[in-house]
Amino acid sequence: MTEATGNRDPPPALADAIAALEADHDCTVVAARDVGSRAWGLDHPGSDYDVTVLFRQPPVRYATIAEYVPTVHDERGDVELTAWNVRRFAELLVDSNPATLEFLHSPLRYRSCEPLAALGADVGHEFEPIRLYHHYRSFADRQFRKYCQRRLLRDGEPAFVVVDEADDEWVCVPDDGEGLAAPATGGRTRVPKADESYELGEWDPTVDRTTYLVRAALYARYVRDTHEFPTLHFPSFLDECEAAGWLGDDVLDRARLLVERKRAGRGSEPVPGLFTDGSLSLPAEIPPERHAVRGIDTARVNEFVEAVFAAD
Repeated sequence: MTEATGNRDPPPALADAIAALEADHDCTVVAARDVGSRAWGLDHPGSDYDVTVLFRQPPVRYATIAEYVPTVHDERGDVELTAWNVRRFAELLVDSNPATLEFLHSPLRYRSCEPLAALGADVGHEFEPIRLYHHYRSFADRQFRKYCQRRLLRDGEPAFVVVDEADDEWVCVPDDGEGLAAPATGGRTRVPKADESYELGEWDPTVDRTTYLVRAALYARYVRDTHEFPTLHFPSFLDECEAAGWLGDDVLDRARLLVERKRAGRGSEPVPGLFTDGSLSLPAEIPPERHAVRGIDTARVNEFVEAVFAAD
């Protein structure tokens, strides 16, 4: 998929965050891009800024003891800043790390450098598909199991999935550990609410939680089916899926409902049961002989690192 790119006006607090980073760690920031809800097209007027930057240190810092800084995290005003040393960014990128690829594909760019733009053009779609699939699928599955399936725990471990309730009892099916793979099935068991050997697990099926798991599940499916990187701007991704006939109307309508409410600042509203029907089904394993292919060239990434250090 393609996506619009271009430099954008940075949030006011970003300049202070970058200045503090450079002063505290004797480094130079070479690139800054949004990697959160604004890049995903899921922001509302009150949204914070999630910004990732790349920085380089003086070469001597990489040779001396305990002076190399791989990552930094800072929060200033409405900016949550994640900073990667270009060396650490390179190490993660050659492993097809999803966070580095989302940074590489971000359409919201506050500070740019030519070596990074060239790198993105050369390797942005050369990732190993199976790695991205498992990342997005695992994230969606964890979110679904933790927040969107109501569970009874016994000794802190999942025992049943709650599918209904009466005044004094839970109506459950066994927890088979499948998560997104299929809706909960099996013989129904009634557990008295007064039974103190069970406790309810966390359950928070909000617009926010559900939107993020749906995005991850659909990205996993897209990467598996196409071996391409999905458009980060999620509403545009849904439009492209509709145009290609890749998603059914029912899933599209529900995903767009989430986007509409998220962008309206209604992320804390509950939407229980919106995606508990198995429509986001994803297998835990996919054939490596088909999907463990390609990979990002280490030599090309090293060229990028060298170019960053050679730049003025």
